Amino acid sequence: MSISNLIVHEIQKHEGERKAILIARPNENPVDSQAEALSAQVTNLFNRSGMNTGRFANPQGSDEGSQLPGLLYKHFKDNDFADFAAFTKDCAAEYLKHLESVEEAEGGLLWFNHYELHDTHFLYIVMLKRKKGIGLGADLSLSQIEQIEMEKLHMALRINLTAWQSGDEGRYIAFRFGRAPKFESEYFTHFIGCDEPKAAAKETRKLVDLTSAFCQAEGIPSKQANEFKKVVSEHCQSKAEEREPLEIKDIASQVESRFSVEQANKFLEIADSDSFKMEKEIFVEKAALKKLTRLSGSSRALTLSFDSELLGESIKFDADSGTLVIKDLPKSLLKQLQAVSD
Repeated sequence: MSISNLIVHEIQKHEGERKAILIARPNENPVDSQAEALSAQVTNLFNRSGMNTGRFANPQGSDEGSQLPGLLYKHFKDNDFADFAAFTKDCAAEYLKHLESVEEAEGGLLWFNHYELHDTHFLYIVMLKRKKGIGLGADLSLSQIEQIEMEKLHMALRINLTAWQSGDEGRYIAFRFGRAPKFESEYFTHFIGCDEPKAAAKETRKLVDLTSAFCQAEGIPSKQANEFKKVVSEHCQSKAEEREPLEIKDIASQVESRFSVEQANKFLEIADSDSFKMEKEIFVEKAALKKLTRLSGSSRALTLSFDSELLGESIKFDADSGTLVIKDLPKSLLKQLQAVSD
């Protein structure tokens, strides 16, 4: 990641008040080791679970709705911001308008970071909060200090500027709320101006269900189906690690290489059906992939989970009686069973 521009502004607003004050930094923050460390921490927190994705409702801006795309259209040209400080000040002033409409909301630090990764330009807009801490002076005396809270992100937005500027129809916006209450997530969504936001976890679960539905509709034997699901899972995980969207046509290509062109077309047909209506590309959430390669279930007294490839091998299922027969038990469980049976 190569940071091009970085600046922090502050919005002061107390809970229970409408009035907010913008304290704008006049020029950019230096891109030093501390800025790079903060950027790395934000990126790590941002890529955890709870992602939402979307695109601008008005990509080039308009008088109505969010003014963010219009500000980008005005200030971002040829992969560069002519005046990053001016752009972010305008953005912060627009953010303040949305914040003032919510009495319960509080202010914080607005962190803007324009960076380049693999010839692609991105913009972070992140709401950071201050917190109290204890500092230790040179004479080993203790004192109370203020620092940036980095255990969690409150609200954060990342825009793929390159995709947006090229008119890409994909979901070039990614954002998350952390544990922000609903009234905060709503004003932040209005500030972004995102068209039909989608939760990455929900979209990933739809892909998992789509893969299973395809295997069932085509009558693919259990062993082949499990192998295919494992390939899909690995492909999805690599995209998640690279922080890139997954294109549904890539999964169709996997179908074609393993089965046939006709079945690849069938996969896309199911994906586009009323039952799924999959987007052309989605952001993957790793935790939601588990059902692709594992079977699990629980009740108040029992929890059971195992790799799906074991079904038909060391685990046999009798559909008529609804029972499982499990061989090759884990040694630790086997010892416990032997101990209680003595």
